[in-house]
Amino acid sequence: MTHLKITSLSIVLLVTTSCGGDDSPSLFDVCGNPTTETVNDKRCLYTVSTLTSSFDGSGGLTVDADGFIYVADFGNKIDDANGTIVSKINPETGAVSLFADGLVGPSGNAFAANGNLIQANIKGNFISEITSDGQVSTLSNTGLFSPVGVTLDENENIFVCNCAGSSIQKIEPDGTSTVFSSDRTIFRCPNGLTIDDEGNLYVANFSNSSIVKVTPDGTPAILTKLPANSNSHLVYGNGVLYALSRGGNKLYEVTLDGEVSIIAGTGDAGNDDGDGDVASFFIPNGIGISPDESKIYVVSRLVGQGSPLNPVVVRVIELK
Repeated sequence: MTHLKITSLSIVLLVTTSCGGDDSPSLFDVCGNPTTETVNDKRCLYTVSTLTSSFDGSGGLTVDADGFIYVADFGNKIDDANGTIVSKINPETGAVSLFADGLVGPSGNAFAANGNLIQANIKGNFISEITSDGQVSTLSNTGLFSPVGVTLDENENIFVCNCAGSSIQKIEPDGTSTVFSSDRTIFRCPNGLTIDDEGNLYVANFSNSSIVKVTPDGTPAILTKLPANSNSHLVYGNGVLYALSRGGNKLYEVTLDGEVSIIAGTGDAGNDDGDGDVASFFIPNGIGISPDESKIYVVSRLVGQGSPLNPVVVRVIELK
């Protein structure tokens, strides 16, 4: 696919210029433009647009097989996860509608093969299962401590980030819940969670800048670090990871070898659309990818309105 070709490009050219005795290096992005980024700069290849009007949706984002977008409302403040709903968004029109209610600080989410939404409830310490018509039931409340990110493997095992437990919990199809991976020196409020084609998990820490790889046997190791502290969610697609820096207001691409490239965001807090090098985000959090992997969807807080975390809009990032 086009994205795979892009990731194989040589992105940053580092040259030494001499002007009046100044031997400081100059950095250029993939298009040959000067850049101040300290990592590979692909922002000139992408555009950012706003899909929705504002709504409350400070939690995780995921996309179903038909391309509809689902955004959970964690709540209005980090220390008060008072959200109760999941919204459904039409990817063509941007229309936002209520999908489900009655949750307790809903955060990360992912779809099971049967079409049901698996939804973490960080304040309630349980995982919900939501049917296609919005009916909510409790799937598991065993071994969960401030659960956030959720993903599933090809065998329908559910993996959950335990922010407060510095661990990854595994819930098998029969309901058995066990600790899959745990290391307090590596997991620092594990937050975002995704899985690659080989069954490796990737975790974005909330409390520092680390992206952690967890092998299928449960062994964790730091894959790389994003340039700014405090990561949000991440998603696997096009053979790479797309990860959000909550603290840096930027969207990054991370190869499975740990090479980091910025693809959107100036770093300033804002809601500007446009090319990736002029577009801005504010506390970006939820992230998902369209079924054809051509569009990345990001939840971004509106500047200067409402509570610390709400309202938000959904932004669309795609190749030019």
